[in-house]
Amino acid sequence: MKVLRSVDPTPEQLQVILDPGPGFWLIRGAAGSGKTTTALLRLRFLARFWRERRADLELDDPVRILVLTFNRTLRGYVNELAEAQVLAGPDLELTVSTFGHWAMDLIGDPVLDTDKRERKIKELGRGLGLDGRFLLDEVDYVLGRLMPGDLNSYLGLRRDGRGQSPQMQRPMRQRLLDEVIEPYNAWKQANGHVDWNDLSVFLAENKLCPPYDVVIVDEAQDFGANVIRAVVNHVSEDAREHSTTFIRDTVQRIYPRAFTWAEVGLQIPQAQNVHLTRNHRNTKQIAAFARPLVEGVEQAEDGTLPDFQGATRDGPLPVVLRGLYREQTAWAIDWLENISPDESVAFLHPLGWFRFLRPALDAAGIEYVTITQRSEWPDGDENVALSTMHSAKGLEFDHVVVLGLNADVVPHGDEEGDSLLENHRRLLAMALGRARESVVVGYKPTEAARLVDYFEEGTYEEIDL
Repeated sequence: MKVLRSVDPTPEQLQVILDPGPGFWLIRGAAGSGKTTTALLRLRFLARFWRERRADLELDDPVRILVLTFNRTLRGYVNELAEAQVLAGPDLELTVSTFGHWAMDLIGDPVLDTDKRERKIKELGRGLGLDGRFLLDEVDYVLGRLMPGDLNSYLGLRRDGRGQSPQMQRPMRQRLLDEVIEPYNAWKQANGHVDWNDLSVFLAENKLCPPYDVVIVDEAQDFGANVIRAVVNHVSEDAREHSTTFIRDTVQRIYPRAFTWAEVGLQIPQAQNVHLTRNHRNTKQIAAFARPLVEGVEQAEDGTLPDFQGATRDGPLPVVLRGLYREQTAWAIDWLENISPDESVAFLHPLGWFRFLRPALDAAGIEYVTITQRSEWPDGDENVALSTMHSAKGLEFDHVVVLGLNADVVPHGDEEGDSLLENHRRLLAMALGRARESVVVGYKPTEAARLVDYFEEGTYEEIDL
C-alpha cells in the first residue's frame, strides 16, 4: 500500500516547519489540513537542528527523538514517513511507537487482559443501570484524565468530550467512584494487576529514560491527560532543551478522553499554537458531505469543523447506495474496475465486518490487504485495503468506501446529545475525511443507522439498488 504522496509545503506550513523554536508546540486544524505532514516535515528540520546543536556543544550523547501515534496501524504508516525524513545513526536515536508499546518497553510489566478487565468493571457496575459500553468509557475517562490522588475532583469536573447524555449527576458520579472505580483499583492491587491507565500514571510520576530532545504526538485528542503528563515528564523541564509538538483536533476525537492544556500543566505560547486552515486532502464535495456529521457535536478546545470552503479541489459528489448488502458489494466490485491500480481504495467499517466482502473481492480477482492493527505498513502492490474505521485514523486514501452502515453496527441511545451517538458521528466523519478523491457509503433502508439522517440533501448522489 502507498503512503502519503510527496507534497510541497504551503506557506502556512513552512512557517511551522522551519521554525526551530524550542518548547511546546500545538498544530491543530480540520481533517485534511496537513497536520501530520507538517509535523513530519518539521521533524526533518528539527533533527538537523538538534544534530548541529549537539555538534556545536561537542556533546557525545545522541539526539533522542520520540514519535507517538495512537494505534499500531498508524504507527506503521507514520514510521514509513518518519524514516524517510530522518536517517538514524550513532548521533540520532529515532523511536516511532504507540504509547502502549513505548510504555511497555520502559516498564516491562504485563498488562491486564482487556476482556478480563472489562468483565470486572461491568460486574462492579451492574447496579448502576448504565449501558455497558458507556460504563467502560466513563471509567476510562476518569482514570485516564485524573491522577490517583485527585479522583474525587471528578465529582465537580466538567465532562468535556462526553456528550450531553446520559447525564452523570453528582450522586451517580459518587456511586461510580464508590462502587466501581475504588473497588476496581483495590481488586487490581490485591491481584497484582496493571492496566494501561496505571502505566501512564507511573510514567507521569517516574522518569525511566534520559529526556527526549524532539517529541511528536500525533492524534493527541485521543490520548488521556495522564498520557500527556507521562510524555511531558520525559522531556527536559527547561523548555529551551526540547521541541515537543502535539497534533490535535477535538472534532476528530473518537474516544472519551478530553482534557485541557491547563490541567496537564502546559501553557503553549500563542506563537507556537498553529492553526492550519486549508484543506489539502479532501475535495470540496467530500468536505461538504462530512461537515453535517459533526455540526453541533461538542468540540472542546482545539476543534475545527471540516471546511469545504477551505478545500481547493473539485470532485464528484459522494455516492450513497440504498439496498441490500450484497447489492452494495456488487456495485462496489463493478466500480472498482474503473479505478486505476495507482490509486488507493479503503473499505472501512465501524466493526471491521468484511466476511461477505472478502469472498466477493476474491471472486473478482481483486487483491487486497487487511491493515487493521498492523504494526508494520504493508509493502505489497495491493491498492485495496480493508480496515476498521478506528485503525484508519490518521491515514489517507484516494477513495473511501463504507458499506453496511446499519443500526446494528453503531448502537447508541435515543436521546439527542447521546455520547455514543456523538462518538459515532465523529468516527464516520473522520473515516470519510480519509478520502482524497471520492466517497461511497451504503446502507439497507429498513435497517439504516441514525447517522444517515445527518446526510444533507444536495451534498451526495443517491443510488437505489
